Amino acid sequence: MDDKAILIVDDVELNRAILSELFHSSYRIFEAANGRQALEVLREHRDEIAVVLLDIVMPVMDGYEVLENMNREKWLVRLPVVLITAENSDLASLRSYDLGVADIINKPFNPGIVKRRVGNIIELYQHKAHLETLVDKQVKALEQQALKLNQANAFMIEALSSVVEFRSSESGRHIKRIRFTTRLLLEALAVRHPKYGLTPLTMDRISLAASMHDIGKIAIPDSVLNKPGKLTAEEFEIMKTHTLKGCELLQSLNYSPNETFYRYCYDICRSHHERWDGRGYPDGLAGARIPIWAQVVSLADVYDALTSERAYKRSYSHQEAVDMILGGECGAFNPELLEVFVAEAPRLQKDPHGLSEAQAFAEATTPFDPFAEEAAERAAARDAEVLSARTLWLLEREREKYRIVTELSGDIVFSYDMGADVLEFSEKYHTLFGRDTRVPHTRERLTATDLIHDEDRSLIDARLGGLTPQYPRCRLELRLRTRSGRYEWFEVYTHALWDVDAGYECVGYIGKLANIHERKAEASILRERAHTDALTRVANRPHAEERITAALRNDSGTRAALLFLDLDDFKSINDRFGHPVGDRVLCCLAGEIRARVRESDVVGRLGGDEFVVFLRNVSSEKDVARKAEELCNLNCATLCADLADEAPVTSCSVGIAMSPEDGVDYAELMARADNALYQAKARGKRRYAFYSSAGGDAKELHPAAAAG
Repeated sequence: MDDKAILIVDDVELNRAILSELFHSSYRIFEAANGRQALEVLREHRDEIAVVLLDIVMPVMDGYEVLENMNREKWLVRLPVVLITAENSDLASLRSYDLGVADIINKPFNPGIVKRRVGNIIELYQHKAHLETLVDKQVKALEQQALKLNQANAFMIEALSSVVEFRSSESGRHIKRIRFTTRLLLEALAVRHPKYGLTPLTMDRISLAASMHDIGKIAIPDSVLNKPGKLTAEEFEIMKTHTLKGCELLQSLNYSPNETFYRYCYDICRSHHERWDGRGYPDGLAGARIPIWAQVVSLADVYDALTSERAYKRSYSHQEAVDMILGGECGAFNPELLEVFVAEAPRLQKDPHGLSEAQAFAEATTPFDPFAEEAAERAAARDAEVLSARTLWLLEREREKYRIVTELSGDIVFSYDMGADVLEFSEKYHTLFGRDTRVPHTRERLTATDLIHDEDRSLIDARLGGLTPQYPRCRLELRLRTRSGRYEWFEVYTHALWDVDAGYECVGYIGKLANIHERKAEASILRERAHTDALTRVANRPHAEERITAALRNDSGTRAALLFLDLDDFKSINDRFGHPVGDRVLCCLAGEIRARVRESDVVGRLGGDEFVVFLRNVSSEKDVARKAEELCNLNCATLCADLADEAPVTSCSVGIAMSPEDGVDYAELMARADNALYQAKARGKRRYAFYSSAGGDAKELHPAAAAG
C-alpha cells in the first residue's frame, strides 16, 4: 500500500463506499460527508493526501466553497482535486476549472476509467513536485555559487579602493568612515524623505559603491596626490581629472553583472565633486540633476576630509566641520540632505577612532554581496512581503486622505469588533456627542446609555439580527442624544463583516452616521404644507379624503359618521364685510370644529365654506346628532372676538351619512352626506339631517336648538 492517502468527499455514503473500494488496496482512505469535514481533514492530514475526490452538491458546505477555501490557503498548488459529480453543465465545469480543479469526472462513472484517470493525476502531480524540488536545489546551488563569486568581486572592489587610499597616504579607516557616514545619511534620508525610494538593499549597494568614489586617484601622479602643501592651479586641474579617470577605469573593466550597482559606482565616481549650485566638477551639474547617491557620498567625503588629518592640512573638530559645511565653505549641498546631516551629526561625532589600522582595513574590506537583489527578491516572495519606506509613506498618505475626506463629508465613521466588544468612532463623534470615541464593553454600555432613544432600541436589534452574508447591509433612522441634550435624527448605514473560515460567523460591523435632523424637519414641513389647507390649517381636500379612506379601511366593522358642514349665508358675509373678514370667519370656524372633535377624528376643508368632519368609532346616532347640533350653533359673532361689534352672526348646516349603513367608501358617504345637507338647507338654516336611503326627504331633519 502507498504511504499516501486519498480524501473522498461526498454526502452520499454509498458513493464514498464505491470510491473507497476502488482505491483502498493502493491508498489509505479519508472520508468526509460535507465540505466542512473535508477542510478539517485537510488541515490535519494535508501532507499525507495525494488527491481529493470531491462532490459539488453537499449540505453544510458545498464543493465550490471547499475549493475557495483551498485556494485561499494555497493548497491547490501541490494538492490536486478531481470533481466526481452529477452536475455536468458547461457553466459548472468552467467555474470548477477556474477554481483550480485538475479534472472532472461525471456521474454515473466507469470504475476502471475513474481509477486510471485519478492515478494519472496523482502521478502527474508527483512528477511535478519532483521537478520543482530539483529546480529549487539547482537554484539554491546557483545562488550559492553566485554569492561566493559576488563576494569575491566585492572583496576586490574594497581591496582596490583601499590600495588607492594607502597610496594617497590614507588609512583603510577612510573607506570605513565613508561607508559608515554614507549609510547613516541614507537611512535618515529614507525616513525623512521617502520620495527617494531608498530600500535597505539599495542603501547596502550605495554604501559599497561609495568605496569607489576616489578610484581614479590611482592615475594621479604621486607628486600631486601626496603634495604636502596647497596645490597650484595647474596641479588642481590635474587632481580634478581623478573623477573622469575613475570612470574610464570602470568602463575598461567591461564587466557589469548588475547594471544598477555599476551605475551607482559610475555616478559616485564621476559626480561626487558636483555641487547643488552647479559650481562643482567635472560636468557642472546642479540640483536634482546630480544623482542622490552621489550627493550623499559627496557630503560624507567632505565631512571625513575635514575631520581627518591630511598631508596638506590639520584635522578639524566635529563641530568645526559641521559649521564649515553649513556655512557653505565646502560648496552648496541639497537642503534636504543638510537637514538630515544636522539631525545625524551627534551620531557622526560618536564614530570610534580607536581601531587599529589592521582592524580598520579588515572592517572596511568585509565582503558584501552587491548583486544579491534577485536572490533577495525570491526569498522575500517565498517568506513575506516587506513594505518599503516609500510604500509605507504612500499608505500613510492614503489613510490621511481618507480621514480628511471623512471629516469633510460631515459623516461619522464607526467600526465594531464583536470579539473584543469594542465600538470605535471617528473624531467627529466626540465633537457632536461629547462622548469618548472608543466604547469598550459595548453591549453592556449600549443597554444602559441614554444615547439612543428608548423607542429606537428594538429597531437596532431587529435590523442587525436580520443581516446575512448574502444581504450584509442595512439602513435605518435613529434618534440619538447630542451634546446639547436634544435627540436628533441620524441615518445609520451598517455593513456586517463575516468570517468565512468560521462558517460565516459575524465578527463585527462597519458603517457611518449622518445627521438628517434638519432634512427630516424640512420634509415634515413640506409634507404638512402638502396636506394642509393654507388658510384654515386643517387637512386639505386630498389629504382629508386619504385619511378618511384609511380610517374606513382600518376601522372595518365599527360605526362611523361623515358630516358635511356648510356655513350659512357666507356669501353675504363676504359681500358686507369683505373677504378678509370672511377669511377670518373661516379660520375661526375651522379652529372651533377641530376643538370640538377628538384627535383621532378627521377635519378637512373641501373648499369655500364647506368642511368635512369624520367621526370614528361612534356608539350611536344620538351621539352624532348631539355633535351635529353643536356644530350647527357655531356663531362667529362670539368666536371672532377681535371683530368686535361688526362680527357677523353665523350658523352652520350639516348633512350626515353613517357607515356602514349608508356606505363603506369615501365617495359613497360624501355623496349621501351631500344629499342630506341639501335636504337640511332646503328647510332653513342651522339644521342637520341624516341621509335616508328611501330617497326624498332626509331620514331625520332637525332645527338645531339656539346656542345659549
